[in-house]
Amino acid sequence: MFSSCGFCNTAFDGDGGPSGLGVGRRIAFDEWKGRLWIVCPRCSRWNLTPFDDRLERIEAVARAASLGRIAASTEQVALIRWERYDFVRVGKPPRVELATWRYGERLRNRQRERMKVVVPLTVAAIGLGIAANVAAGGGFGVIVWNVHRLVDGIYLGIMGRRKVSLSEPPICAHCGTLMQLRAKHVQHARIVPDRHADMAVLLSCPNCRQEGTQVTGADAIQVLRQGLTYLNHARGGRRRAEDAAREVDHVGGPDRLVRDIAHRELTLRSLRPERGLALEMAVDERAEVEELERQWRDAEEIADIADGTLGTSTEIENELRRLKNRSGDQPSG
Repeated sequence: MFSSCGFCNTAFDGDGGPSGLGVGRRIAFDEWKGRLWIVCPRCSRWNLTPFDDRLERIEAVARAASLGRIAASTEQVALIRWERYDFVRVGKPPRVELATWRYGERLRNRQRERMKVVVPLTVAAIGLGIAANVAAGGGFGVIVWNVHRLVDGIYLGIMGRRKVSLSEPPICAHCGTLMQLRAKHVQHARIVPDRHADMAVLLSCPNCRQEGTQVTGADAIQVLRQGLTYLNHARGGRRRAEDAAREVDHVGGPDRLVRDIAHRELTLRSLRPERGLALEMAVDERAEVEELERQWRDAEEIADIADGTLGTSTEIENELRRLKNRSGDQPSG
């Protein structure tokens, strides 16, 4: 059994878990075609395992996956979390709505990340405040007890100034300036219907405050993920993951939620807190499963060659080279 990725040579993480492969933390399997892959932790490419004992290993992974929790799914791909492993089931998995546990854990992780910054700064600031309070004879008591709120505001300010990474900075159609977007600027954006794209985001210019450009595809996803993360951070404590998950369920899933918000053409900050978090969930799930499906399609092309002994060794090498070059133009998962 190989121990490193056949595309980027990175060593696999994990121990393979129930697969018995000895390596791998994210494992993809297709019960319909009898295929099993180890997913590279660095480049996200799927490495097809040897054919000999593949069926027995797939059965073991499938049994473990049946005990796991579905994080996201489409008609072709399902991402399943079991203990410390990720299983990607492909072929004909059932469609399952968003699971509350996934987003509840995300919010807990987000809060822990926030506390790593806020708590140490708060403790340090209170210590300085108490010293100043004692030296001044008790005149700074109110300031001392408002330190936590002040530090939390500083943390949100740092988040809001994070640069939004796009394929190239857009130019405002109104004032003609280069739009250097930060996370806080995205709260003024609107999701709008588009005839040529699945989803489009209309962005306001930070300079003239007018709606200056429209982005689609990967740029739209990137804008929404960064902007909604900041916006939902700023609204902390006003909503629960369960409420947001019910919001997604109520409209019939993430795709319908995005379409519904697009038809209303509301700015992100005008959305109710529960709907704002629900939109973040929907965008994240769509981005995750779309990337998994892209990886799966590439992996299927290689598997068809490897399992079907299609073509000569030269043709196989050319196909691998073509897929590797194509993956270099795609963002890793």
